[in-house]
Amino acid sequence: MADTASVASRAPAAPDAPRGIRAFFALSPDDEVRETLAALGRDVARRSRGRAVSPDNAHLTLAFIGDVSKDTLVALQAVGDRVPKTGFAVSFDSLGAWRASGVAWIAPAVLPPPLLTLHSTLADALAAAGFELETRPFRPHVTLARRCLQPLPRAKCPPILWRADKLYLVGSELRDAGPVYRNLASWDLPVR
Repeated sequence: MADTASVASRAPAAPDAPRGIRAFFALSPDDEVRETLAALGRDVARRSRGRAVSPDNAHLTLAFIGDVSKDTLVALQAVGDRVPKTGFAVSFDSLGAWRASGVAWIAPAVLPPPLLTLHSTLADALAAAGFELETRPFRPHVTLARRCLQPLPRAKCPPILWRADKLYLVGSELRDAGPVYRNLASWDLPVR
């Protein structure tokens, strides 16, 4: 989910966006962390006989909304506008996999309180705005590889420090080669 010129800061989707959009709020790493995750993803994919996730798709989902119309983006943008804007650092240091889905991931062993606060505040604001959210527990992670035939057991790895300094509203389009993500709006999260 790299920042590109096509990313509109706090603006609705571009006119060429699909009629319906799978939307979610997420954090996205800087280029250095993205490349570190990509290298780890390639290694995990090789060892698990899976497919590494594109570095451009590295993100941590905070709230998955699902399919929405383009008209709904204004309401989602208003939710993003209301969320407190405080950045933080998080250390990703635990590898794991979900065997049923064939997904390998990296996650923080310790969840920083500001991450939990951002997630719960966002969930509360979305619910207050009438959006239905997933009922699954919040398990912050970054997907490294998909379609893993031999998922690796849980293990510690050298920590990857990620400064969460921007919140994104993301639209995804599912394609045969995998999902394609586009940043629809963003908000700075100053790290103090």
